[in-house]
Amino acid sequence: MKNIIVLCLVGIIVMPSKTFAWGRKGHGLVAEIAFSLTDSATKQQVQKYLGSTTIEQASTWMDDVRSDHQYDYMKSWHYINIDKGTVYTETTGDNIINALNKSITALEHRDGMSNDDIKKNLMIIFHLVGDLHMPLHVGYSQDKGGNDIKVNYLGKESNLHRVWDTDIIESENITLNDCLLRLSRYDKNEVEQLRKINIEEWTHEPRALLYNVYDFKNNDIDQVYVNRNKEVVENQLLLAGIRLSAVLKEIFKS
Repeated sequence: MKNIIVLCLVGIIVMPSKTFAWGRKGHGLVAEIAFSLTDSATKQQVQKYLGSTTIEQASTWMDDVRSDHQYDYMKSWHYINIDKGTVYTETTGDNIINALNKSITALEHRDGMSNDDIKKNLMIIFHLVGDLHMPLHVGYSQDKGGNDIKVNYLGKESNLHRVWDTDIIESENITLNDCLLRLSRYDKNEVEQLRKINIEEWTHEPRALLYNVYDFKNNDIDQVYVNRNKEVVENQLLLAGIRLSAVLKEIFKS
């Protein structure tokens, strides 16, 4: 019996974890970037509804509750599959575009909503704006957003999705300052354009980056690939933060 328990514990330890967009650190960075670019009045409103929940906790809530079956209905909200060579066609189905638009609209007309519902929709927005800017969350159904592609990442087993949501961010130690430094590459007019809220249009940038994502040979992710895509990851985190800030400001502008 003792041996069986030990084997079960070993199985739990080595069992590969599910991969999510950006991972905890990436989502936390998006939230921090957003708040660093948000006016104090908007931040006060957000913090009022989040209560004791931090912005970092809000940004990962949708991943944290994946093991709770009462939230199974949200699983398809994290992504949208668009076949290679095709463009997005508007649909009423459950996907990241429709889920984001629904939560934003709900909070713009929040009169009569409970504080709990407002908080829940805020946490959905915090998370999904981040997800939307990770290229493999607007990827291909054939490989489940890169989850089915096993790769060797700098000598360690991984999969393509995890490379983008966690491995590059952690191995390159991407920080808040790294992402914010990239802001200087945009002039004021460009930033204003980036802040215009159009969820469907926001998918075009990460979608265009899929060529970079799949540009490797023999399932080997080497340092050259990492160096080439570190700045891409930093920029996508920055764009997500800019746009999350814009959404929060629009919701609480009154």
